[in-house]
Formats: sequence, structure tokens, C-alpha cells
Amino acid sequence: MAAMPEPIGAASGELPKGVQGTMDGEKPAMNNLEEVKKALEPYKQKYGHYLSKVRSWREFIRISKPEGDIKRRLEVNLTYFQINYAFIFLIQMIVAIVTNPQCLVVICVLATVWVVFLKKNDDPNWEVSVGGMQLGKSQRWMVVTAITAIVLLCVVGQVLFSAAFFCAVCVVIHGILHPIPGDADVDPEQDPMI
Repeated sequence: MAAMPEPIGAASGELPKGVQGTMDGEKPAMNNLEEVKKALEPYKQKYGHYLSKVRSWREFIRISKPEGDIKRRLEVNLTYFQINYAFIFLIQMIVAIVTNPQCLVVICVLATVWVVFLKKNDDPNWEVSVGGMQLGKSQRWMVVTAITAIVLLCVVGQVLFSAAFFCAVCVVIHGILHPIPGDADVDPEQDPMI
């Protein structure tokens, strides 16, 4: 009779040489798309429920003349269509930035600065001294963040604020001209804006 092979792994209570650690049941990403999906998963779980509040765009485009109920229409429509308005705002901002070459250049330069900064900031030997005072890791973060905010406000700010103002005007006009939705059981005091 042939000898039985020696058990390996769980049957013997020990792992083979070179194999160690615990299994977490998590499948590693096999390509870049899976890595991006894995990175976005926590945000999808945290904020994904807002996408369920997007109203039908066919319903969204209906308009009618107000009949003395302007205030009520505006209150109900702002609450009922708030995610649709947010999408319009986002698309308008992207279009405003993409159609302005100066904004694109500044955003690309800032993105490059941040990539270089993040790599350099991880280096424990990197020391930055301003006026004889050493800046720590968090202080360097604050400086680069402040510079980024100032540059964005100075260069891109006018484009963003004008797009935001135009979007706000469009939202108010739509809120007034759109009839109160039939299935909108929205009380602005009980169901506030997000």
C-alpha cells in the first residue's frame, strides 16, 4: 500500500514555508479600472443615495405661467429638483473651465505642483526653512493649500463666480416657471435642502 502524502496547510495546523499572514477575502485589483472603482467605492456608498433623488429630466423641462403661486413654486421646486440643479451647476462649471484656456493652464500647473509636492513631502529628509524657521509637514500642507486657493481665486475665480451666478439665475427662473410637481409632497420646513 502506498504511503499517504503529508497534509499541508490547515490540515496540519501550519502553513508551508514562505506562506504567512491571514486571508482577508479581498480580491486585489487586476487593472487600473478596477483600482479606480475600488477607490471610488467608499464615496459611492456614502453619497450614492443622492443619485436616487435625481428627478426625470422630461419632468424637469416642463414649464408654465405662474398663477400667483410664485413663492410656493420656488420653495417646492428648489427642494424637489435640488439634485438636478446640482448636476446643471456641475456641468456649467466644467464647461466654463474647459472653454477658458487660461483656467485650463492654471489648473494643469496647480495639479503638477501638487503631484510634485505630494511626492516631495513624503520624503522625511526634505526640510523647508522660511526665515530661519523649519516648516513641518502640516505647515507645508497649509502653505501649498493657501497658495492654491489664492491662485484659483485670482485666476479662475471670475469664471467660477460668473458661472455660479448664471446658474443661480437659471435655477430661480426654472423654480418659478415650473409647475409644482404632482407627486411633490414636499414641505420646505420638514424636508430641507441637502
